[in-house]
Order: sequence, then C-alpha cells, then structure tokens
Amino acid sequence: MFEAEGSRFAGATATPPVSTVPLERSRSRRWVIVASLFLFMLINFADKAVLGLVAVPMMHDMQLTHAQFGLVGSAFFVLFSLSGIAVGLFADRVSMKWLLAALALTWTCAQLPLAWPSSFAVLLLCRILLGAGEGPASPLALHVVYTWFDDRERNLPTTIVQQGATAGVIVAGPLLTYISQRWHWHATFLTLGVVGAAWTVLWLCVGKTGHRARSVPSLAAAANGQARLRYRTLLSDRTVIGVMLQCFVGYAVIAVGFTWVPAYFRLGLGFPATQAGWLFAAQVATQIPVGIALALFSHRQLKRGVPSRRARGALISTACVASGLAYCVLFLGVPPYVKVALMGLASALAIQTFTFGPMLVAEVAPSGQRGALLAITNSITTTAGLIGPFAMGKLLGAAGDSHAYETGFAVTGALLLAVGVAGFALLDPQRSRRRLDALQ
Repeated sequence: MFEAEGSRFAGATATPPVSTVPLERSRSRRWVIVASLFLFMLINFADKAVLGLVAVPMMHDMQLTHAQFGLVGSAFFVLFSLSGIAVGLFADRVSMKWLLAALALTWTCAQLPLAWPSSFAVLLLCRILLGAGEGPASPLALHVVYTWFDDRERNLPTTIVQQGATAGVIVAGPLLTYISQRWHWHATFLTLGVVGAAWTVLWLCVGKTGHRARSVPSLAAAANGQARLRYRTLLSDRTVIGVMLQCFVGYAVIAVGFTWVPAYFRLGLGFPATQAGWLFAAQVATQIPVGIALALFSHRQLKRGVPSRRARGALISTACVASGLAYCVLFLGVPPYVKVALMGLASALAIQTFTFGPMLVAEVAPSGQRGALLAITNSITTTAGLIGPFAMGKLLGAAGDSHAYETGFAVTGALLLAVGVAGFALLDPQRSRRRLDALQ
C-alpha cells in the first residue's frame, strides 16, 4: 500500500496530490495476495492430510504395522521445526516471493516419488522432505499478510489464510479418497505434486510483499534506531509462552487428526471408506463457521476498544477449555455420529490457536523481527507433531481397539484444559509490549 509513499511526499511541494489509482490498485493487490496464500495453505494441508486418507490401503500394500505407520506420521516433523527456525532466522532478509515459491516446489519434489511403488525408506524420506518444506509455510504466509495489513485489520485476512488449511482438508477428504479408490492411492500423491507445481507458477506471477509495519510504536523505534531484542528475551515473554503452550497442544490435535482420525472413523467407528472420507471432511468443515465467528467477534471487540488481552487472549483460552471438554466426553461411550460431531467441534476450537496465536505474537514482536519470531514460535510448537502420531500408534499397537483411540483423545482434552486455563493468566500483549519497549 505504501510502495510510492516516499516519492509522493518528496514531490509534494512541486506537484498537486497524485491520483488515488495507485492506492486503489494496492488495496486490490493485497486481497489477491490473500487469495493466493489461501490456496497456498489449502495445498499445504492437503499434503498433510493425504497420509491419513490413504492409511488403510497403504498399510495393507506396504505391510506396515501401527507403530511403523505412526513413525511415518511423525517422520514428517523430523525437520519441520528445524526448517522453520532456520528459514525464519533470515525470513526478514530475503524475498518472500522466491522463498514461498521454493517451499511449494519442495512439496512437489516430496510427493512425486510416491506416485509409484516405493519402499518404506523412500516413504520416510519423502515425508521428512515434505516436512522440511512445510515447516516455515504457515508463519511466513502470515508474515506476508501482515506486511499488507496493520494490526487492527488483520483478523479477517488472517482468518481467510488460515481457513485455507481447513479448505485443504475439506477438499482432500472426499477428492483424494475418490482418486485413491478410482485409481490407486499412489495417484493421490501424483495429483498433489502437480497441484503444488501449478501454485508455484501462479505465485511467481502475482506474489509480492507489502510495507506495513506492526504499529506506530514500532515505527518510532525504527526511527530512533533502537536495538533488536535478543530472541531469548522475546521467547521468555509471558504472552509468547502462553501462545506456544496453546499452539503446542493445538498442533498435537492437528498431527494426530491427519494421521489417525480417518483410520479411527473406518476401523474404530466402522464407517466405510467413502463415508469416512466425507465425515472427515465434514468434521474439518466445522472449523470454517467456528473460525469466522470467533474472528468476527474478536474484531468487533477490538473496534469497541476492548484490549486484545480479552478480545484475543481470553477468547482463545475459552476456546481451548471448551475443546478440551468436548474431547473428554468422547471417553464416555456416546454413539458414533455424536463422537464425530464432538470431534468436529473440539478440533475446530483447538485449531483456532493458530489463528489467534500468531496475531498475539505479532503484537509483541518488533516489526523487524516479526517474521523470524513467528517462524521460531511455530517451529517450537509444531514439535508436537513428532510426539502425537507416534504416541497414538504405540497406544493402538498395545491396546488394539477403538477404546485406545478415545484414550488418546481424552489425554489431548486434558492438556487443552490445562493450557486454556494457563492462557487466562499469561496472554496479555499490551503488558508484554510495554515490557519489551522498556528493554529496547
């Protein structure tokens, strides 16, 4: 929005005000960017979801045990966090256009080898490579969005981009299940590889970052030449700690969901493959109205002058508590369709940690360190992906029945209750901002 701002002010004394056309073009351009990043996240999460959707035929054809398949699910996260941190540390110094294109191209390279019969070792390596390419994706996509919108405008575009993740699973559920049954599960990986390559071409045509700073205090800090803060200082902030706790458990929900929930619907609840695919998509679709409703409520609260400690922090903490309660109810032996509905509500609320968490971190972070801090916090919290799928696989291998799934979900619910309660005490970005400003 501010590409030509410097030249416009420089010539203000010699020429009349310029046309508003560049401003209008910039406003239109930022929504093109949001739409492109929505597709980016859609592909990102379809890539994640495919493993769970083809779990049963893949385990049968490759003769994998539950523990081995759980290891494959966790392998995705071996380099996920390390890649996120490594890329995040120089994210503010390189072109986001080329960086996001490189990530999407990596996804393509990781999917295509699985389009043909492969060994267990190749399967592991491809999932590790995919994780390395997807580790920095979400925080960097949001970083690009934040360069086009100021803090008070970020709720809607953040929600749209994050809903790309939901849409990816909704599309992947029935579509990839159909492709797997119509042709073969290998065809699902070929499809995703081609789609990733197509998005890379699209982004190279339209991709661009904006130039908005985080807030007026950050602009003042830059003007006064204030020093960058140590990342140890930023990561030890109470708000950042609260975000990481909630997002850690939230990502455990995501990782276990992608790896095991479709199999739970088939093997645990007895639904046929096609119906399980649609139910999985319907469950994930719950995240759209829930996410939009929470984002609009938070936006209205902020417009009324409610501090983000309440409009964002208390709201997402309440969502975590409600999600935890819903997961715990699964352990009570309710009917199958009720379990599907409860899991839909629980996961929809838990995943909102990745909508509100980055906004809270962005409020706290100095603008020059925002991209790196978003990537680092995301990388730390997504280490939950290393633990969740493998732990569930070991639990299933030991118990071998649907009750083991529900035990795992109940443990997740208890953790959500804990981090939700902690969030009420920890999440206060205004207090954090005052503290960090005093250290600069």
